[in-house]
Amino acid sequence: MTKLDIAAKVAFKEAITSVELVDLQRDGTTNIITTTLNGDVRVYDFNRDDKKPLKERCNIGGLPPLAAIGIGDVTGDGIPDFVMGGLDNILRVFVYMDDSISVKASTPLGSLTTAIAVLNVLDDESSEVVVSTSDGSMRCYGWYDVALDKLAHKVLERPVLSIRPLMTKGMPYSRFVFGDDSGYFYIYQYADDRLHERAKISVGGEVGLVATGDITNDENYETLTVSDGRTLSLFGFVKGTMEKLDSIRAPSPVSSIRMGKFWDLDHQQGQMVVSHANSTIAILSLIGNRINEETTLKTTKKSTESIVAAGDIDGDNRYEIVQAVGSNLHIIDVLEE
Repeated sequence: MTKLDIAAKVAFKEAITSVELVDLQRDGTTNIITTTLNGDVRVYDFNRDDKKPLKERCNIGGLPPLAAIGIGDVTGDGIPDFVMGGLDNILRVFVYMDDSISVKASTPLGSLTTAIAVLNVLDDESSEVVVSTSDGSMRCYGWYDVALDKLAHKVLERPVLSIRPLMTKGMPYSRFVFGDDSGYFYIYQYADDRLHERAKISVGGEVGLVATGDITNDENYETLTVSDGRTLSLFGFVKGTMEKLDSIRAPSPVSSIRMGKFWDLDHQQGQMVVSHANSTIAILSLIGNRINEETTLKTTKKSTESIVAAGDIDGDNRYEIVQAVGSNLHIIDVLEE
């Protein structure tokens, strides 16, 4: 039986706008990165044995509030970078070096950033950046020397709110997926200085969130979509074609999703971590072609928004869940009884 347990709760002075878990030291232990409504970016180490479990490693402040964030090695030095779109319509690349964060490059977008994905579309040492904006534009950038260079630009019919990479067996580079309010999600690929549509899959209902990850152990990423706020639909490759495996209706609106092989549970497949707006966390798995609920936990009495990430933050070779609810951060252990 799987159980969720709150290992620590840390209160911030300001509202948390994003949380990411990133291995900055490349030692297998992930750091906790938060952004706040005040425009701060902070990097923390976690030690569950201390009275104050979060120790700040570094920070940078005075930035415009965050609109969207992506994580990946953009500069090609082997260390993950932070790509952030601010409410000032500027895309910034932040680098981590010698226990400090600094802005490496900035690019004006002209419109508000709605989604960012950092992924390798060229099969080279550095990752590229795909960013969408409120005017319906989607751009792909690559890193050249000291700046982001635009590789492709496509005008879509509708703005996109969530973009995720799509890895496919035998393909060394990544495609990516996104959805919109038309009731579809799309598979796109960069090639020959253009962004090409490779597939259009009907979901039904406005697609506000997408997540990707290999949860069936077939070396292909599955795609999880959230449509109309509460319908979770899981898609996977069947004989080379993306098809729906299952869908369920969430009991309350969903505000954050992650998927991947996080824990070794009895059925030896990956998981979907769902955080509802009311702060309830659910771990879902796939048994056969059916979505199964492993366990749930409600962390806060009252909540209208919550964000989750999963990673090994204490170096015990087991993933924890980190959830941001308002100005509070919850560290959650996943236990097997």
